[in-house]
Amino acid sequence: MKEPDVSEPPPHDREAELEAEIARLRRSLDEAVRRTADDVPAARAEHERELADARAALVLAQARVAELEQANVELIASRGALAASEARYRLAVESAKDYAIFTTDLAGRITGWNAGAQHLMGWSEEEAVGHPANLIFTPEDDRAAIAETEMRLAVTEGRAEDDRWHLKKDGTRFWANGLMMPLRDDDGGLIGFLKILRDRTVEKRATEHQQLLVNELNHRVKNTLATVQAFTTQTLRTAGSLNEAREAITARLIALSKAHDVLTAESWDGADLSQIVADALRLHGGDGQRCRWQGNPIRISPRIALALAMVLHELATNAIKYGALSNATGTVTVTWRVIDEGGRPPAARLRLALRWEEQGGPPVQAPTRKGFGSRMIERGLASELGGEVEISFEPAGVICVLDIPLEVA
Repeated sequence: MKEPDVSEPPPHDREAELEAEIARLRRSLDEAVRRTADDVPAARAEHERELADARAALVLAQARVAELEQANVELIASRGALAASEARYRLAVESAKDYAIFTTDLAGRITGWNAGAQHLMGWSEEEAVGHPANLIFTPEDDRAAIAETEMRLAVTEGRAEDDRWHLKKDGTRFWANGLMMPLRDDDGGLIGFLKILRDRTVEKRATEHQQLLVNELNHRVKNTLATVQAFTTQTLRTAGSLNEAREAITARLIALSKAHDVLTAESWDGADLSQIVADALRLHGGDGQRCRWQGNPIRISPRIALALAMVLHELATNAIKYGALSNATGTVTVTWRVIDEGGRPPAARLRLALRWEEQGGPPVQAPTRKGFGSRMIERGLASELGGEVEISFEPAGVICVLDIPLEVA
């Protein structure tokens, strides 16, 4: 067994020594701190000022950070509103397919092209952007520098309006109402132009058609008045009495009016030939038993319709007085066909061959002189329609053959 070392101090003595040493070190540290503080009072004060300045700078920095954060929130909100506004604007522009909307730079080159522009004119945005705006103008307007004139007016007057023909990608023309306005930046500087077009071709065609109808109506009214004047004068000259003249004039006016009714129902675009024939025969009591008509389905121009209505009226009137419709057994047959004479110009190729044939009436004798009806038929067709007429007074009944250039409505 090992013997204890009597040279080592007891444990409680070592603890006491350590505590004493710690206490001594604390006193030495406190003294050193005290001496340091007493020796450098200015350094301590400077340190405290720097610390105070740092604290103040920190407060200012924190305030600035708060301001920047608020400004950033407002900027994000503003950008969101601007993006929403731009989205609504683009949606509105792209949804306006009835309007062609595009922008150009100051040189007139296209910079923007909406769906309406593509829908109306045919070029896609990729095809149009970068090209001069005068690609949509007709050659005559391009030579007249209309695009440049519109840009000048847009700058000097604030807007430039026009109604004119424009071109599509396929070369066809359309009538459009246009408005050009200047585009400016936030500082008011001119950066380009905005052009808005709306297709008005339907309205333009309708206006032209209406004017054509008015001109045609004026022409027809003059011709109608001339016809009325002619048959009134001749009727009064040849009638045996005023009552006879009144009846003849009234009948001719009714026949003319009936043809006008047919044309009016068709907006004066033309008439069905079978309708003109049927009305003329029914007006004189003709029915499916004693009066028959048959031919190619064909629409004729107003000029031919009016002339044929008067011719058929005169033939029917004569048949009632002297021919097949003057008894109880006679019949009238009207037939027609369209003849295509090849080798002629298209406008002169088609001709109308119409045949009026009476049967079963009293024996026919050729008249010793031509009455007004015969003269009107022959002269009217020759002068008004440029056609030919042949009237034959056959014993079995009158035959009238018409051959006229056909104007198809």
